[in-house]
Amino acid sequence: MFILIETLSVREAREQLPTVLERFRQGDRTPVGVGSHRKTEAAMVSVEVFDELTAEQNQSSAQAAASVRAEGLAVSSAAEAIMHQWARGELSTARMRELIRQLHAA
Repeated sequence: MFILIETLSVREAREQLPTVLERFRQGDRTPVGVGSHRKTEAAMVSVEVFDELTAEQNQSSAQAAASVRAEGLAVSSAAEAIMHQWARGELSTARMRELIRQLHAA
């Protein structure tokens, strides 16, 4: 799914931060991008949205591990560590998949 978000320059983000925070306090869930030359390099989201995204990632990791166990297999500690890094936001989804593939190719 692709979401088009408003992107602010760093200067605009500094100036509009109080307004953006107030929007989040009022329940606005729309992400706000920040970047140079209108190219989004980061996104600000409310803590509520962040918590939901993190919970979804944790749930996805747990479901993947449960699926493996349901097939009578075990999730290695190395794969579990990679999935936990992903769930904490330390790895992109693409990087997590790459590391898991490398792990199982060996």
